[in-house]
Amino acid sequence: MRRAAWIRRLLPMAGLCLVFAGAPLPGHAQLISPGELSAAHGHLEGMKNCTACHELRKRGTANNLCLACHEPLQQRIQQNRGYHATVAEQNCAECHKDHFEREFEMVRFDTTRFEHAQAGFELVEAHAEAGCRACHVPDLVRDMGVRAFKAKHGALERTYLGLGTTCTECHEPDDPHRGQFLGQQCQECHTQTAWEEAEYFDHANTRYLLTGAHRQVACDACHQPLGSNGADHDVAYVGIAFSSCESCHRDIHQGSMVKACATCHVTGGWLRIDRSTFAEGFDHSSTEFALVDAHAELECEACHGKPPAQDEWLNIEFVGTSADKLYPAPFAADCLSCHRDFHQSAFEQLPGGVVCDNCHGQQVWMPAQYDIERHNRETDFVLNGAHLPAPCFRCHENPELGQQIREFAFASHECTVCHQRDDPHGAQFTDVPCTQCHDTRSFEIVAFDHDATRYPLDGAHRSVPCAGCHFEETSGGNTRVRYSPVGDECRDCHGETGS
Repeated sequence: MRRAAWIRRLLPMAGLCLVFAGAPLPGHAQLISPGELSAAHGHLEGMKNCTACHELRKRGTANNLCLACHEPLQQRIQQNRGYHATVAEQNCAECHKDHFEREFEMVRFDTTRFEHAQAGFELVEAHAEAGCRACHVPDLVRDMGVRAFKAKHGALERTYLGLGTTCTECHEPDDPHRGQFLGQQCQECHTQTAWEEAEYFDHANTRYLLTGAHRQVACDACHQPLGSNGADHDVAYVGIAFSSCESCHRDIHQGSMVKACATCHVTGGWLRIDRSTFAEGFDHSSTEFALVDAHAELECEACHGKPPAQDEWLNIEFVGTSADKLYPAPFAADCLSCHRDFHQSAFEQLPGGVVCDNCHGQQVWMPAQYDIERHNRETDFVLNGAHLPAPCFRCHENPELGQQIREFAFASHECTVCHQRDDPHGAQFTDVPCTQCHDTRSFEIVAFDHDATRYPLDGAHRSVPCAGCHFEETSGGNTRVRYSPVGDECRDCHGETGS
């Protein structure tokens, strides 16, 4: 019995010895290995290669052994570059498991939760929306050590190492500038939100400062495609001629102007003239119309614009032979050659006819140089009393003629010509002149002699206020005081008092 037990205990050890002593059998390493190595480490299969990754009598893998093979990664850690430099103290096997069969992926992590900033490149704006493999592709691996190592082991398609951190290292193939901005950083003009928009670009930092209307011109109006046939979408931004206006603009004067364009023109508008420089080359007093006062402040196109100015104030016409020129000449015989007559020819009968500067000046059109003294001296309607402080338009406006046109010719000087609208009497005193009761000092009646009427006041009637007998009444929507006719019998006011 004792011998049989000893034999049974020895048989397993004998079998093990037979395995070690005999020819290698398929899967023999699994006798001590937890499982088959992945495809990347498949060449290390077998007990004689265990120490390539493991140290004797120690559990797990040894980082120094891993990095001895993964030289590019070791160099990046030593240079404190990339994600692995931030986790250099961790055991490689904590993230990269093995012995789980050939097809097992050793690089496994949650891309949605990975903090890319730990890899030395923070993903912001449009980069944050891109998928991992949009950037991590073989063509963009710039680290030559990583390229060589991964290509040698057939892992270039799978690696996440070796990308650059500058814009051009990834975007050089789609650089539309063709090296026009060497030495400048892309982020000086572009953001990571929208590559097409050069949000940070300021033309003031270039050799050509944009002013006036140039600020409104689209970029492609000056910056044309590099290709001569216009089919090339790469745009020219440097080497554009700008030494003179003619570098871009056609000379409409056809060489007739000797001085540079800027002598007369400004970038605020081609038809605008810079007086500070234009005055040196052109003297308007040499024409038949010298510019003085307010006329001297006008822009040239106010009178010489095309088409001729036509509005409620102006009625400009050009001399026929000049209508096609850049600065056509207006008719300028007198003020009414350009300005409309708001007085409806009311002064045509005056000596000399309609002469605007009899009342108006070129420095300030309003107020007119016509005062109360002239009004009393030159017209047959003398201003006095409350008429003196009244503004001119209160008497000389006519809503039927429009807001701008004034009325200066009146059919008569009767009060009702102006005051008919505010006449409180209606038709009660048609044949009685207003001046019989009122004067121009105050519209209120200062003194009224009731004895001059058909009903002289006597006795207690003298102390009765006017409103005691003259009541308000409404007719046709208008409220007036009844003055005439009023009954003169006692019963008309007091009623029947007898029995």
